Amino acid sequence: MKAMMVKKRLFSRILERREVKVPKIKENEVLIKVCAVGVNRGDIIDVAKGVDGVCPGLECSGIIEAVGRNVNCWKIGQRVCAILEGGGYAEKVAVPASFLLPLPDNIDLDDAAGLPYASCTLLLALFKLHDPKTSEKKIVLIREGTSAIGVLAIQYAKYMGFTVIASTGSSDKFPICRHYGADFCLDHTSKNFVGFVTINTLSGGVDLVLDYEASDLHRNIQCCRHRGKVVIVDLHGTKSTLIDLSILQLNHVEIKVVDLRSKDLGYKNSLIIELRTHLWAAVLQQKVVPAIKLRFPVIESQTALDILRDDDSSGKIVVCMNFEQNSGHLKMS
Repeated sequence: MKAMMVKKRLFSRILERREVKVPKIKENEVLIKVCAVGVNRGDIIDVAKGVDGVCPGLECSGIIEAVGRNVNCWKIGQRVCAILEGGGYAEKVAVPASFLLPLPDNIDLDDAAGLPYASCTLLLALFKLHDPKTSEKKIVLIREGTSAIGVLAIQYAKYMGFTVIASTGSSDKFPICRHYGADFCLDHTSKNFVGFVTINTLSGGVDLVLDYEASDLHRNIQCCRHRGKVVIVDLHGTKSTLIDLSILQLNHVEIKVVDLRSKDLGYKNSLIIELRTHLWAAVLQQKVVPAIKLRFPVIESQTALDILRDDDSSGKIVVCMNFEQNSGHLKMS
């Protein structure tokens, strides 16, 4: 089969097409014929640090082509998407059966490639805030509301019954956030951003701030009400930042960094089970849909990674597994 593999150069690493063996599945695995793969920042890291001949890819969509001897709940021909331990930029990939998520016929397979990884991340970030036993409506602030994960976060938050404030770096992007369900939209480049958040909440702040990096951590903390939380889903390489610890002490604000890549197989297994149980119905009912910015043929994978590295603030990029197509992006949504 064909796959995009890391090629080590003198001072850099890139992806190149190679012919490789079809992976052999274990007793608890399935073989997926890959339709598309979601492009993630983790792929950029894996290429930059990867050894020669490694195939990246943390999520995919496709059709089950073979099942292991101990796999009883999945059948050949089923449409699925999955988180991966790598290997997604290939025509076929072996995946633990427990990592799969079902897809009905009315969900586009290309689009579905952008769902699994972010959905698991958002389950970690949002679900513990959800309490169906209380009538109190939680308020969440989603920074970078037009980013790939921001768009999904708005939809999942609304599905869980939260009031959603979405922020962007420009008022021109407000209609996108509103389209996906945001109740209020704010420009986080404004000097009065924290004040505007407070004005739009009756409790003097939000219950949770979901951010895509840690560069504005101080203001995120200020946006929280008493016992609020700040959840960071990608540090973007941030190693340290200065914050006023007295604000944390005064308001008992909790800071959490969500990191799915570092978790072991057992943790990811349990996470997928929770996702299927609690939130995946939102996808099956199409109440949560991905916002695909660009689709590239797999031969243009390196270009897709370069675009994501330079600007990951709007929409999802997917790579379609078509080695015959090699002329720029296929579609812009």
